[in-house]
Amino acid sequence: MGEKRRMLVSKGLPFIKGHMGGNEIILLYGDEVPVGREIEVALQALHPPHIRGHEAGLIYQGEEQNTVNVKIIGAISKRFISMCGGLTQVLGKALIETDLLQDFGLQITEPMTTVILQTDAGPVELKIETDGGKVKRVLSEMTPFVEECYQLGVQDIDVAGVSAMRIGKFLVADANAIQRAYPKANFENIDATTLRVLQSMQRAFDRQGYQDWPNADFAVYDLNPVNATHIGRLIFPHSVSNDRIEPACGTGTVAVGIAMLKNGEVGGEKDEIELSFESGGNSSAIGGPDLTRLQLTVRDGKVVEASFSHSLVEILATGQLWIR
Repeated sequence: MGEKRRMLVSKGLPFIKGHMGGNEIILLYGDEVPVGREIEVALQALHPPHIRGHEAGLIYQGEEQNTVNVKIIGAISKRFISMCGGLTQVLGKALIETDLLQDFGLQITEPMTTVILQTDAGPVELKIETDGGKVKRVLSEMTPFVEECYQLGVQDIDVAGVSAMRIGKFLVADANAIQRAYPKANFENIDATTLRVLQSMQRAFDRQGYQDWPNADFAVYDLNPVNATHIGRLIFPHSVSNDRIEPACGTGTVAVGIAMLKNGEVGGEKDEIELSFESGGNSSAIGGPDLTRLQLTVRDGKVVEASFSHSLVEILATGQLWIR
């Protein structure tokens, strides 16, 4: 008799895919994911030939009303991560405009509904503005991530000859500083030369030993917005070697805000700071047609509270993810 073959049984898992300015997010019902396979399943969803995205969130019913528990997995780090701002924006919209509204039994109070996300960084408050059952804006409170940044360390560093900053797990650099060190770097059209520069910076950051895995959190900003009413532009080359450049990133925007405050580029005597960054839509050039709005509360020269919203958040698809 021939050896019996073990049949692999496929399982369909409900998913929601959305994006924040091109930062692609996949949401999965956590209770539907086999226990012990959470990271494996999320990575299947995040990489071709499956749905593809930058981060995935496993969402679970919270114990209290309007509370949702979420475990976040990064496509590049291939592990649980503490926070993803884009995920909070997409989830805020999905909680109102998809079946999650009924499945999680949310109590909606127009024009503003408050939902608490329990994340590995801590509780995150979402203020969801609605009109007629449609989301107008999601305001994501990011203070737990700010606290994480300061706990891990905020300092000036040199990476591959560029004066930059370490903001927690993030490498943050001014595009102009990069171009001073590497005049051929071009952030209006990120070409092969610029990609090599960014990759060398990431490798130099890794060699400084701040974490035990390759850098997957990189923010580049400048103070040269297209519209003079905005503060600057953003791009997030999280993993150049894996062709992962995100046009928008919530945690990265917060890290840039902390860096700009430390550099004296914003703040002064102000306790409340509001910044608008051009971002989104294009992973080959800094800036974009969308706006990331960042609100900071400052005391004694440090950020103590932060929240942000993005101008373009969309639900792209719902369906079934088939795994084996």
